[in-house]
Amino acid sequence: MKIATKLTEYVKKAGIAEFKVLDSMGLTSPNSLRVTLNRLVKSGEFYNPAKGIYVSKNVDPFHVATALRPGYLSLGTALYLHHLSDEYPFTIFVASGKSCSFRLGEHELCYFKAKNYAGLVETPYKMASAEKAFYDCLLHADLVGYAKIAKALHNSKISANAFLSISKGEGGAFFQRLGYILSLLPKRGGEKQKILEHCRKKVRANAYLQGRGNGKYVPDWKLIDNVGEKVILSWWQQ
Repeated sequence: MKIATKLTEYVKKAGIAEFKVLDSMGLTSPNSLRVTLNRLVKSGEFYNPAKGIYVSKNVDPFHVATALRPGYLSLGTALYLHHLSDEYPFTIFVASGKSCSFRLGEHELCYFKAKNYAGLVETPYKMASAEKAFYDCLLHADLVGYAKIAKALHNSKISANAFLSISKGEGGAFFQRLGYILSLLPKRGGEKQKILEHCRKKVRANAYLQGRGNGKYVPDWKLIDNVGEKVILSWWQQ
């Protein structure tokens, strides 16, 4: 059997293989192995998202994302996996130790720095719970968008106690932004109302919804909405 065929079959069976493991098979010299692997990647036999890492095209990209770097799936990716967003995430977000990104075929794997690792679930992947996903989304709204956050919140059945436990320690601006978004939702259940009332108690100094651009001042929340209510609720108005 040719070396290229053996390598292709091994990577396909393993799903993810490191260069050092392939080299330990003793098929050829390290230099020749690199040349063969590069040729196989260029011919489309498998992916090479990071140096020394080879991935079968049949492997679940969500699994690959958490296997390449320690971390958990979050932001829009977690919202999709919790069935709170119908937009398939070709950009897969992973909360990890540092920021970086890799290309995996048609997917981009984006890693951002995790603030903490509380509120995770292990099934079907290591990922944020719904409450943790919303917490991360609010911290990184620029990567998600307030319209997507608002729509997911509207469709969710999150636990107020779980969310407030995860977000404990956040400043007033965090809760002012969240409270404002919750106040705009067409419908709220008891759990979301409980979070909303908690947010009201956290209103302190003036804050911006996003960045520091000009916008409409909302007195009840001491918040400058520089995104726009129509944008935030665009999914509801369609």
